[in-house]
Amino acid sequence: MDRRHFLILGLLAGFFVGYGVSELLIAGISLPSSGNDLAKPLTGAEAVKYKEECRALDLSTSREDPYALNGQKVWVEGTVYKKGESYGVKPQETFIALKINTTPDYILLSYAGKTPIKKGDHIKAYGEYFYPAEDTTTPELKNKELPMIKVVYIEKINS
Repeated sequence: MDRRHFLILGLLAGFFVGYGVSELLIAGISLPSSGNDLAKPLTGAEAVKYKEECRALDLSTSREDPYALNGQKVWVEGTVYKKGESYGVKPQETFIALKINTTPDYILLSYAGKTPIKKGDHIKAYGEYFYPAEDTTTPELKNKELPMIKVVYIEKINS
C-alpha cells in the first residue's frame, strides 16, 4: 500500500469513530461525571448532623428563580422512578429519577457510590440542591431542565 491508501483509511477510520461518538452523545448515553462534583456520602454522627442542617425542599419558592436554592442543604422525599449506576468507572455513581408530589413531577439525585435502593422504593434523600440538571436517557424527562440533589445520605421509608 502506498501513502494515499493509508491516508484514505485513516480518514475513513476517523470519520467512523467521530460519527459513533456523536451518535452516542445524541442518543443520550450519559457520560460519567469526573468525580470532582460528587458529594461524599456520610454515615454515623456526620450523617445525623448533616440531616439536622437540612430543610425540606420547597420548590414553590424557586419557581421564578430555580437557581435561588443552589448550594442549599435540603431533603426530599419521593418514589424511585428510575435508577442507574456507572460501572467500571471510578468513582462509582448512582443516578436516580425521583417521583415527587409537586411541580416539577421529578427531581434527579446523584449519589457517589452504590445503594441498595431500587425502583419503586419510597425514600428520603439529603444533600445539596443544584439546578439545572438533565436526564438524557429517560424519554419522558428528555430535554427538561430539572432540579438535582447531590446526595450525601439516603434512607428507605416504609410506605
